Amino acid sequence: MILKTKRLIIRPWEESDAEDLYYYAKDPDIGPIAGWPVHTSIENSLDIIKNVLSASETYAVCLKEDNKAIGSIGLHLNGATDLTDKDDECELGY
Repeated sequence: MILKTKRLIIRPWEESDAEDLYYYAKDPDIGPIAGWPVHTSIENSLDIIKNVLSASETYAVCLKEDNKAIGSIGLHLNGATDLTDKDDECELGY
């Protein structure tokens, strides 16, 4: 799925997004409050894209002008959330 607005594109993560992800995920003021550790390298960010952000219903938020990833959004369904164990509840992370 790809969504487009006037300024943004929401699309699946790509391995080529690793440098963009690292740019903001290395900031100690960003990751920990979102529940994930500070990224230590572009390779670390690539590993996160391959093993975490490749999950279904997880998307890169990109600037439309240059397709640069500036954030992430994901919907955790059917018990795939840390907040509840009920199958009829979900979690939205961004």
